Amino acid sequence: MKKIFIFLVLSSFIIGVVSAQDAFAPNKRLKSGVWLKMGYDAAFTNFMSTAAVNHTTSITDYGINAQLGTTFYIGPRIANMLRFGLDIGWIDFSYYKLKSTYFDNGSNYFISFFELGPKISFSPVKYIAFDLYGRISPSLSLLYYLQNDMGSSTDVAYTGYRTNGLIGASFRIGVLSIGPEYYLGKMEYTNSSDNQDKSSKLIVNNLRLLIGFKF
Repeated sequence: MKKIFIFLVLSSFIIGVVSAQDAFAPNKRLKSGVWLKMGYDAAFTNFMSTAAVNHTTSITDYGINAQLGTTFYIGPRIANMLRFGLDIGWIDFSYYKLKSTYFDNGSNYFISFFELGPKISFSPVKYIAFDLYGRISPSLSLLYYLQNDMGSSTDVAYTGYRTNGLIGASFRIGVLSIGPEYYLGKMEYTNSSDNQDKSSKLIVNNLRLLIGFKF
């Protein structure tokens, strides 16, 4: 309990210092703030395949993504145009509708909490900014589908956890932002309904095209 209290006090102090610095920033694009993004996930041809296999057809065409996070800028502004900070993704959710010759009605859910990484922002004029960032992404996943077996269907569910990463860029005009993001890594799935507890490590690389807001 004491450690939690100390952590909360330190976090409040850091946020307070950052907020005090931002209060006097003439360029609003370089202020700390909350951001919300959503958009399209473009899965590659080897999405959800093993590392040794490159499928000729994608197991899914696309997905959707939604994110909520905060940027904390730290330190001075360089010529009031450049600033470094810390990007925190509080929640990052993706959904994919899967397809395969081996199963019907497949779905895949990804969710990440407390993504963390560096961010650099460049704002040449008052209402425009460019961002580059990267985050470590601890991710959970649920893979569910109906397996075809001799004319009958069986429910199959896999759960997975893996710490992956992402890199991205955005262009901002006012509060509006747009840009690409590349999520890269693997997911280690375990068959939750199999007593043998088999696991497999699958590729989950995908490109996200996002639109959002930063306040």
